[in-house]
Parts: sequence; structure tokens; C-alpha cells
Amino acid sequence: MAEPRRRVRDPERVAAVRGTGVLDMPEPPGLGRLTRLASRLLGSPTALVSLVLDDRQVFASQVGLPQPWADLGQTPLSHSFCQHVVDDDAPLVVSDARLVDRLKDNLAIPEIGVIAYAGMPIRVDGEVLGSFCAIDGKPRDWSAEDLAVLQDLAAAVGTEIELVRAARNAEETSAVVRRILEVSQDAYIAIDADGHVVEWNPAAAKLFGRTRQEAVGEDLAPLIIPEEYRDAHYGGLTRVRTTGESKLAGQRIELPAIDREGRRFPVEFTLQATRHSGRLVFHAFLHDISARHAVEIELRRQAELIDAAPAAIIVRAPDGTIRFWNTGAEQMYGWPAAAARGRNIHRLLATVFPGSAAAVERALAANGRWEGEVTHRRSDGRSIVVLSRHVLRPDSGGAGHEVIETSTDITGRRHAEERLAASERQFRVQFHQSTVGQAIVGLDGLVQHVNEAYARMIGYSPEQLIGRRNEDYTHPDDRAEGTLMTARLFAGEQESYERTKRLVHADGHLVDVHIGVRLVRDADGVPVNLIGVIQDVTEQLRAQRERDAAEAVLAERNNQLELANGELQRANLLKLDLMGMLSHDIGTPLTSIIGYGELLVESDLPKPLEASTAKIMSAARRIDELRHNVLSMCTLSETRLRTDRHRVRLAEALRDALDAADQQVPLSCPPSAEVLVNPAHLRQIVVNFLSNAGKYGGGATAIEVTTAELSTRIAVHDRGPGVPEELRAHLFERYTRAGDNGAEGHGLGLHIVASLAEANGGSVGYQPGDPAGSVFCLTLESA
Repeated sequence: MAEPRRRVRDPERVAAVRGTGVLDMPEPPGLGRLTRLASRLLGSPTALVSLVLDDRQVFASQVGLPQPWADLGQTPLSHSFCQHVVDDDAPLVVSDARLVDRLKDNLAIPEIGVIAYAGMPIRVDGEVLGSFCAIDGKPRDWSAEDLAVLQDLAAAVGTEIELVRAARNAEETSAVVRRILEVSQDAYIAIDADGHVVEWNPAAAKLFGRTRQEAVGEDLAPLIIPEEYRDAHYGGLTRVRTTGESKLAGQRIELPAIDREGRRFPVEFTLQATRHSGRLVFHAFLHDISARHAVEIELRRQAELIDAAPAAIIVRAPDGTIRFWNTGAEQMYGWPAAAARGRNIHRLLATVFPGSAAAVERALAANGRWEGEVTHRRSDGRSIVVLSRHVLRPDSGGAGHEVIETSTDITGRRHAEERLAASERQFRVQFHQSTVGQAIVGLDGLVQHVNEAYARMIGYSPEQLIGRRNEDYTHPDDRAEGTLMTARLFAGEQESYERTKRLVHADGHLVDVHIGVRLVRDADGVPVNLIGVIQDVTEQLRAQRERDAAEAVLAERNNQLELANGELQRANLLKLDLMGMLSHDIGTPLTSIIGYGELLVESDLPKPLEASTAKIMSAARRIDELRHNVLSMCTLSETRLRTDRHRVRLAEALRDALDAADQQVPLSCPPSAEVLVNPAHLRQIVVNFLSNAGKYGGGATAIEVTTAELSTRIAVHDRGPGVPEELRAHLFERYTRAGDNGAEGHGLGLHIVASLAEANGGSVGYQPGDPAGSVFCLTLESA
């Protein structure tokens, strides 16, 4: 018959025993104390913490074990009673092992002297690792108390082993983390909440030029933070110490840093905040991103150059799909980049090649480049001739290719070559490709030549402008000054002039331009024509006007701010006057009232007068307490009311409020109900509800208290007409009151009640009564 499966040989259990780390270390002090305590409490000569493996048992702690076993610290399973505790996953208790069939042949009886045995399972994470046992060399009946003590100590042994394992795991993890930090390419810095360095790895030493010994314990700011950022750094630390929260934790941040030599460079870091032994620690991994910044700057510079280039620069896929379209392309073809991207370039521009598209593609495939003149169609339908260069290159993904097309509009040059002599060709190319408006005007005032920039500036094509008078596009109010300055040129008083004037765009709007005009003379000094260079300064002048308007608005707002500051100062003086009045003008007579009242209380008064005097004293003390509360609120700098809350027995407090309101109202409140609240604020809120019930609801009819685990609700009922529906949403706002009920009031009571409730971590509310009346509720935190 096969041997039944034994738990003692379970590989996972054996691995759990080895994983505790207890087998590889000296006796843990905690286990030693527990074995000695078991021996002393049970009066047994021997006590063992026995961890059972699949071939032996190891004594993690022992008391009273004979030699040589004490020095060996272990026995084979042939000498083990504890293996049966593991197999059974249950205690093993015997008075005389020699009389027990499963134990009588065990070698622990003759060689170790085990007669009486009591062993309890040692459990960690659900696995039985061994037995905590007490042994006697003579027969013994174990009492129930003995076994209970042994069982409790066995549970403590399991806990102690868990602590040993956790400490070992923590130490191993810490060692791994230290090694990672030592070899990390990123600088690692940790600081405490005061900003002092608590950790500084080798990469940090290399990056900032300071050794760990020089950095740890020092204030971080002078070590790596530029001076202009230190106040913000210290302010952040102060906020964290005050609130316990960090705004930067978990974010990726770029800031400048300095090293030992004062070199300034950008770093990128991620900040995390943790707590160690109740102490807040910030951890940051930093790396120098100077190279990345340089690359980004260079890429931006290149992108700006590409975008500023007068030529059209287009990136397309081999199938013609447009991927990139620069500003030059927008200006050349009239299509914005958003409209062009994703379109087929040859269909969008109706490309006409000198040969065939297939020939161009074959040249690209064979040589990686092609250059020639092609005809394109602009967005306005006009055809242009461009000098185009195509270059084949790998795409950004590296899996395919893309084509860069660089095209220059040579339409103007072609037309100029047809009209002008070869000696004028270079001038005409510059003239027509300039991004600055240019025009040549004859002595008769008629336009002879204009460039694209000028024509586009006023909404015409160059062809539409040629042969027409330049003055036709000048605002009538600006023409006289131009005539006068032109006369000075003809008179030789000056060679050129500059002025700002307004041109009339084709659609009627005005274009502000800065124009420079020079009179061209021939070799004999005879005037030939006028050359004008025109720049659109509309946006510049608009920005200047908007800036002037903004400065005027800012000046006006500064005046308003000064007036507001004056109002604030007067309000502050009013607050001080109020505090003085509360402190002296009310406090002095109130002190007299309380003093004389105390004399009356101590005197022999008739019974009716004793009750009246007690009420006078109670009211006077409440007024004095309210005066102190108001003084405290006036001295607070915060905009929100704050208060100190106390544990208050609700039934007594509500009876006190009823006495203060001098009302007899049925009260339903659990005797044990308690809330966290300022007692004076609670009384003020409830008295206000009772007073309102008297003013508007014919008097309160009941006070009901409902308790829950986290909150307690106090409801004051009346059977009045209720609050009109249109007022309910604004009931607790300032100056809200019913206007037709005949009751006097300033509309601040419920707003004050709401503020007091909020200051005490609670809330107030209103709901209609059933079937009539009103219910005003106060909800507070249960104590």
C-alpha cells in the first residue's frame, strides 16, 4: 500500500520554511525570549522552536536540549515528534510517548529523553512551518492552561518569524535599491521637509561636482538651485510642512540648475514624496538635458529657416501624398498647409512635367534626385512655372522612402525675360521674388512694374495694377503729402523719402504701409522713374494701438485698485472699531450685569426671583461668550470662519438651547447622541431656528434628532405657511427674507447659521413640512 501524501514533504511548504531566512542566521532574540518564557511558564525543562524540512528538523531557538543535539541545532526526522504536528496541521499532546503507537519507536525517546510532549503548529501565511513545543523527560499530564499558554506563544513565534522575514526582505530590497542608485545614470537626490540632503548617488556627485560626503546634511538650495529660484523652493517646503501636500510631486519638471563651479544648465526631473518613520522625504531623479535643448533649439532654428524660406518646401510620399507644406508653399500656391496635407500633390497642383511623370519617378529611383522646370496651378487657378528639385530619402520610420520637393516660382522671371533685356534678368528675379512689396512708377504716375508681395498686399494681381495710377490705391487724405515729397525729389532737395500711409485694399479695407521712395536718374541726371519699397505695417500699428489702449486701461485699473485699497483700509478700521466696541462698550456693562447677578444669586431671594435671576445670569453669560466668539472671528486673517469643536452631549445642549430661547418644545433625542461642535455655535444655530419658527411659522412644534454612523441630523419643525418656493434656493444667502410676513429682520440670521455650520464641519438645509409647515435641519459630524 502506498504511503499517504505527507505535508512535511510538500516542496512549497519546504520552500516557505527556507524563505523565512531564519535557517541562515543566529538565533533571533525574539524567538529566544519566547522559548525561555515557555520553559518558565510551563515548568518544562526543554522548549523548542522546531522548523521542519523534508529530511530534518532545525531548532531556530532552544532551551534545555541535551548534547550533542544542542550544538548541532538539528536532528533527522527519525528523532522528530514535530513532523507529526506538520503532517496533521494540528497540535500534538502526549503524556508518555512510550505508550503511543506512532511515537514509541521514535529515536527521540531513548537518545534525547523525550517522554512528555506538547507541540503547537507554527503558521506563517497559511503554511505550517514547524512546531513550538515543550518537552519533559518524565510522564506528565498537560493542563488546559499549559496548552493555552503554549498556543499563544506559538502564535507569537509565527509573528516573530514574519518580522524576521520582513526585515530580511527589506534589507535585501534596500541593498538592491542602493545598488541601482549607485549604477544609475540619472542623478538621485533625496531631501527632507527642511530641504536638507539625505541621499546623493554617484551620478549626482558627477553631475553637480560634489561628493556624497560634501552634500548629505547640507541645504540643497545653495548646492544646485539658481539663486532666483530659491525663494520658490523654500516657499514650497514651507507649504509642505504646513499642509502636508506637495504640488510638484509626481510631475515631470524642467528647470535650470547649477554645479559646484556655478555652471548653469537645464535638468529634467521627476519628484516623488514618501514618508519614512513619520518623516516626509522627497526623492528626485535628475538628468542633464543640455544636449536635448541644443538639439531642440537647432531643430527649431532649422524649422524656422525652412518656414521662412521663400521657396516652397514640400515633403510627399512616393505616391504623391503631401506630408509637409511650408509657409513658402502656402504663399506660392495659395493653399494653407491644413488644406494641402493629405492631398495628392500632382492632382492638387495639376503638375505638368517637361516629359512624363513616369520618367521623373524612374530618375528618382535610379539617381535619388531629379531637377527641372514644371508648371503648377495655384489655388486661384493661375498657372505658374517653378524650378523644382526632387530628392529621395528614407522616411522617418526607416521602413520606406519619401520625396522632398523644393520649388521656386520662376514665372515672373520667365515673363521678365520675354519683356526685358538679358541685362535686367537678375534684377527682375529679385524684384518678383521679394517678400517685400516693390513697385516701379513712371514719371506720369502710372505703374510700370509691381511684385507679387505688393499686389498681394492690396488684393490684386500684378497684371491688374500695371498701367494704373498708384495714387488710385492711396487713401485720399494721404495723397497730398506724397505729392509734396515727390516734388522735393525732383527738386534735388533729397534723394529719397520714407513715410507711412494708407492703401485701399481691393475689398475696401485699409492697409497701413511704410513706403520708401527713390527717384532714379540716368547718367545725365535726368529723372527716369520712381522705385518704391512697401512694407505692410497694419498689424504692427494695430498692436501699437492696442498696447496704448491696454496701457490706458491698466492705468485706469491701477487708479481703481488704489481706491479699493483705501476702502479696504477703512473697512479694517471699521473692524477694529467693532472689536473695540465689543471689547469695551459691551463688555463693561455686561461685566457689571454678571457681577451684580452673581451677588443676587448668592443672596437669599424668593423662589420666583431665584429662577428669574438664574435666567438673567444664563443669558448674560451667553452674551459674554458670544462677544468673545465674535472678537475671535474678527481677529482671524482667513476669509472663512474657523472654530474649535468639542464632544457635546446633544440632548443636554438642545435643552439648554430651549431654555435660552425660553420655549417649551417636544424634544426627541437619543440619550447617547453626541456630536463634534462648538457648543456656543450649536446653541446659536438652534436658537435661530426656534426664533424663526416663532416669527414665521407660529412657533416650533418639535425637535427631532436622527443619528447615523458618521453624521447626526437635528430637525426643528413648525406648522407655519412654509418658505415660498422662489426663496428656497437663496434661503441661506445674505439679506434673504420673506417680504410679506410682517416679521422684522435683516436677512442675515440664516446666512450666519450656514457659516457657523460650515465652520463646524456641518451643513444646514430646509425642506417643506408634511403636510404643511417647515423643517430646518442642521447636520453635524457624530462623535
